[in-house]
Amino acid sequence: MSRLIYHLDRMMLAGAPVVRWIDGLLLLVGALGAFHFVPGHFFTTGLCLVLFASFIWLRRHWRSRDYVQFVESPTPSVTPQPLAPKDSVPIHASGYFTVEEKNERFTWLQGYFRTFATREHAVICLVQPKRFLLAEWPEKDVGMWYVFFFPKSVRSIRYGTVSYGRNAQTCLAIEHEILIPKRGRFSRERTVQETVLLASPTEEDTRRILADLLHDSHAKSEEAKPSKPLQPAPDPARNGQVKIPIESTRRLD
Repeated sequence: MSRLIYHLDRMMLAGAPVVRWIDGLLLLVGALGAFHFVPGHFFTTGLCLVLFASFIWLRRHWRSRDYVQFVESPTPSVTPQPLAPKDSVPIHASGYFTVEEKNERFTWLQGYFRTFATREHAVICLVQPKRFLLAEWPEKDVGMWYVFFFPKSVRSIRYGTVSYGRNAQTCLAIEHEILIPKRGRFSRERTVQETVLLASPTEEDTRRILADLLHDSHAKSEEAKPSKPLQPAPDPARNGQVKIPIESTRRLD
């Protein structure tokens, strides 16, 4: 159901989303029933109104979840291990994407997860043109879309399973901060939190991404540890006695 609603919500027909045409059709049939132009009369009107309200509720329900269902589970134990800058892990991504001056929400985009030498993480996906009968994907959405975030912007990482239609894969839900630049005269720069879902075909790929992300927090904890004071080394010429610099001693009298 979620997959069908997603495509109905995104595909355009004669310049309008397909869902708007369905809304209009239900209202039209309901109005015709109220004026006795179709069989069933008020029963038809009531049924159309129920379907209209249910369709709106379903759209809002799945739209708020990016048309997927994420079920969190205990995070597996993995050894923090960074990905090489040349490595790419295949994923299906859902969430908030940007490219140049555009931004959009997409679901289940096929692409790759990478980490550059600067430790900036990148989700690189491709929106391909799609068509069903007379409806088609908006041309402005076709092309490459991206999600970029640095370790310092990550707020939480959750492990689980995500379902999209009949597809179910292991997944990481990564909550991170995004800086929305000022656009227009009356807008202002702001920071928002978004969650990108990275589903992988295999659990091994999910663990590779998790290990790479945990490497950042592991490196932070290592840097935060207080450094141990240097101990003076034994002097072999003094039979193992420690040589203490004169400037570090003081008189007791």
